[in-house]
Amino acid sequence: MEIRLIPHDWPLADRVLPLAASAVDRLELGARLHTLELIPDAMTADDRCWVRLDRSGDQVGLTIWFHPDQVLSDRPGHGPARPEASDWELHPAPRQEPPVPEHEFSPPNAQRFLYQQLLLIQDILAERLHPESIPPSLVEAFQEAWLVTVDGRLQREGLPHLSAAERRMRFLRLFSPAGVLTPAHWNIFNEFWEGTGADEATVLSRVRLLPPLSRRRRR
Repeated sequence: MEIRLIPHDWPLADRVLPLAASAVDRLELGARLHTLELIPDAMTADDRCWVRLDRSGDQVGLTIWFHPDQVLSDRPGHGPARPEASDWELHPAPRQEPPVPEHEFSPPNAQRFLYQQLLLIQDILAERLHPESIPPSLVEAFQEAWLVTVDGRLQREGLPHLSAAERRMRFLRLFSPAGVLTPAHWNIFNEFWEGTGADEATVLSRVRLLPPLSRRRRR
């Protein structure tokens, strides 16, 4: 298969591409994917990122859009510490982005991000996950919940992943503006992480028990 980063002269291309190739090989996706394109131009640093699968017979092309912060060292303004925003919300007029700081490249962050996204794609290709079947009103919550199951599996398999503490913080940031998280809600989180409720139907049913994101308080 062919793996490419667009634009090809992006400053961190030579560092990201070998990590992507290693993750594809470790997850045995080489036989399923014909091409993998990585495009670092997403507007927000969020691992609920944009992906596209292009199918033509047995050939599958995968495109992943991501924010450069996903592969940089964590610090204020970068990575998980940055306040979340939704791509569909209004933003100020775009400004010219500063050059990507090569010295801040973080292999661990890049690996965690790549394994998350590629295991998610593996779930889709294996038909464990059917994104088109998720009700539109639950997509955002379901994505967060499914990523908890993804990192839980990666942890059990000894592969790069976000820790349970990091996942709990992201879970809290998403759902707490919609209501108080009770011990029952955290039990649901633990089911996702431990894999006791990690199939699509169970995750969807548990998501319906979490605070509805439609009730989020605006800050």
